[in-house]
Amino acid sequence: MLGFARPLSGSKALVAAAIAPLVLATACSGSDDSGSDADEIVIGFALSQSGNMAPFDVEPGNAALLRVKEINDAGGIDGKKIKVISKDVRSSPDTVGTAATELISEGIDLLVTPCDFDLSAPGATVAQSSGIPAVSICAGDPKMADTTTLGDYVFSANAGSDVEGASGAAWAFEKGWKTAYVLQDESIEYTKSAGRYFTAKFEDLGGKIVGKDAFPGGDNVDINSQASRLKGLSTQPDFVYVASWNPGGSTAIRQLREAGVTIPVVAPAALDGQALLDIVGDKASDIYYTAFACYVYCSGADSADELDAFVKAYEADYGSKPASSYALLGYNMVTAIADAVGDAKSLSGSDLKDALEGDGSVSTPIGDVNYFSSSCHKIIDMPMTVVEVANGAMTFAGQQRVDTIPDLGDGNACAS
Repeated sequence: MLGFARPLSGSKALVAAAIAPLVLATACSGSDDSGSDADEIVIGFALSQSGNMAPFDVEPGNAALLRVKEINDAGGIDGKKIKVISKDVRSSPDTVGTAATELISEGIDLLVTPCDFDLSAPGATVAQSSGIPAVSICAGDPKMADTTTLGDYVFSANAGSDVEGASGAAWAFEKGWKTAYVLQDESIEYTKSAGRYFTAKFEDLGGKIVGKDAFPGGDNVDINSQASRLKGLSTQPDFVYVASWNPGGSTAIRQLREAGVTIPVVAPAALDGQALLDIVGDKASDIYYTAFACYVYCSGADSADELDAFVKAYEADYGSKPASSYALLGYNMVTAIADAVGDAKSLSGSDLKDALEGDGSVSTPIGDVNYFSSSCHKIIDMPMTVVEVANGAMTFAGQQRVDTIPDLGDGNACAS
């Protein structure tokens, strides 16, 4: 099966020329505003095959295409086959908006946007104005799921950085850690919201934030001054929460260890995968992060037949196993979309939107996951896996579910 370019190891970006952009369909879908059914559903993929967002888009995109193939091989959705048109947006917000416009002009029924709010927003805005549902393949910032920010046709197939931050706080507090230091990456909305929701949840539970610091993030991280300030505290906190993403987050952790900061590190899901081990190296110990599953590179988790089957199918099609748990989000997203299409009155944008809002429980390789509601356009019930990094290896440390997300007064409709 053709797919997206494969990510290179470590912090290197993808090479766009590694494989041509996938085009599974070039014709219009045939759906219209009158609600008449078509023989197929056409989905436009506006994802990054190159640039700094490619490590977060490529594998979820590949996994999504794997699920499309499985559904089509099984006869489609009520007899309708899924066709995909894919465009490389090259990690550029300007390109995302252009790609969305082009895809919509080609007659797509639904748009899939990148794994980031900042990058998805221009494409989602175009889809909103056209009355076409747009689903981010795994954007974490909760604004992606807030119907008042980008619009009521915009969704995310992720639990969100609010859930990640709150889950990390709950897990650390239950572990007995009562004091934390927050090291905040300011580069994207995902990292900012992860830090805010971690802080709010930790304090709600009775924990104390003893200090905060920030860094610009990106590809050239230098936190030596921040590390010195943390190490210079008269009393070290129980742990430091690094609200960041790869490769910058892993680079920050390596620099903390090199500076002699030995306290445990807790982080969100964007540090998941082999890149963390590659960048931190033999100093990769006493690190914990939330993830969507623990497989391939991670030992100690209870094996699930469905999860093992997903990994084997992915490897069979793409020649290697998924490098992070983000791939599973793309696979699950297509199942959620397919369930909604099966329940929709037609392929019109409004009917698809209504069906997505009523998606409910979706069967996935990690069990049933609840997707979307009329007010919260993201995963609304999903336990997070906690992964421990010790001695340069990753192991399953447990699962964490949070019953409520703190209300920060930021309009997050998915919070309590």
